[in-house]
Amino acid sequence: MQACRASPCLPSVQRVGVQWYNILQRSSCASLHHTLGVGSCATPERRGFCQASSSHRDGPAAALDRESQAPALRPDLHIVLVHPQIPQNTGSIARTCAATCVGLHLVGPMGFQISATKLKRAGLDYWDHVCMQVHDDIEAFLAFYESLPGPKRLIGYSKFAERHYAQDGLYGPGTWLVFGSETSGLPTMAVEAVNKDAGNSAMVKIPMQQQHVRSLNLATSVGIGVYEALRQLDGAVLPDVKNY
Repeated sequence: MQACRASPCLPSVQRVGVQWYNILQRSSCASLHHTLGVGSCATPERRGFCQASSSHRDGPAAALDRESQAPALRPDLHIVLVHPQIPQNTGSIARTCAATCVGLHLVGPMGFQISATKLKRAGLDYWDHVCMQVHDDIEAFLAFYESLPGPKRLIGYSKFAERHYAQDGLYGPGTWLVFGSETSGLPTMAVEAVNKDAGNSAMVKIPMQQQHVRSLNLATSVGIGVYEALRQLDGAVLPDVKNY
């Protein structure tokens, strides 16, 4: 599998300079907060040199070379996992992110260390192609989200919601899909943030028969939500590129 690139990935993909946390090599580029949705930081005159992490002090040329290997990122769709507990689920979700060029945000505290072997094993060799940012807690994530320019909307997933996840027109540019932990779902603060912006954001549910099943697997739920969002954003048309 080849890494997603700027133009061939999906119709609305742009290469952006995101702070992406490479689990294996711990590389980083320019701040996600600074560049979300605005072109590429690989061009010095447009974005400045990409900033290497503290473990790399080999000059701007090497930093730019690392940036050229960074994954592409859709500017219009993002996944947020709040307090994830099971590393295999997060690894599987990261694989989905690599396949769709969707950014991944992990909100602590989490039930595992970010370098856990099970997490890396579940993501296999796809971690190099995942744009990921870690937030200390839900307050930090919401402050980060509020600081971003629009358009933007939070779509929170909960089995207690009353709106169908595949409702037409639900997903638009700047959509953030928010999922809670495997054990307790979305925390109150996250639900309140969605409801505060009820005219734009929404709480949704994936219908299921609950007599014998308490909940869907988190990675399954994310996959369902991501591909419905892509269907609404891009239409049911495969891009005309060989990687697909």
